[in-house]
Amino acid sequence: MASSTDRAMAEVEIKSLLVRERYYRDTSQWDKLRACYHPDVSKTSIEISWFQGDIDGFITGSQGMTTGGTGAVHTICPVDIHINGTKALSESTGSISIRFQHSSVEYDCVSFTRFISCLELIQGEWKLLSLRAIYDRDSITPVLPRELQDLPFVQDARQSYKCIGWLLSRKGFDIKQDLPGTDDPTMSEKLMKESFDWLNV
Repeated sequence: MASSTDRAMAEVEIKSLLVRERYYRDTSQWDKLRACYHPDVSKTSIEISWFQGDIDGFITGSQGMTTGGTGAVHTICPVDIHINGTKALSESTGSISIRFQHSSVEYDCVSFTRFISCLELIQGEWKLLSLRAIYDRDSITPVLPRELQDLPFVQDARQSYKCIGWLLSRKGFDIKQDLPGTDDPTMSEKLMKESFDWLNV
């Protein structure tokens, strides 16, 4: 029987894996996303609203969503980790947020979800076998309420932080307009490259 220390360490490793898996998906780090799952694709299973299949098919589908303009942002909060030898079951709460336009108005669709995953310990590393979702509730809200749709945004306001930029500028702060953001991937890539260059020197 594993010691309480070993069990606590396994829980930390699994929770870290679950958070990184969602982050890699949202930031298009496909190789790292694939490495979160069992190397034998036939042992993997994804069952969510828009996809049912193995991890390789999920990655291909996610790449298509990203290039097609359907970018999603996920949150995940691992809550319960059940461990039985080299097997584990995780229960997490989370959300999926997608911004879209309809009739020239921007909206956010947010789905609140429970994520259930099975994992297996392989050569000392936990790997995901499955990702399933239990859907709780969802909503669609306008990015700007009707009363605020005519806010005087600056002409070059960045889509990735125009609302917080507008608010802080009203408070007297000068807002830098060339910060990294998902609306300009080159700047985000530059920041990440500079950060890893610093780490690896």
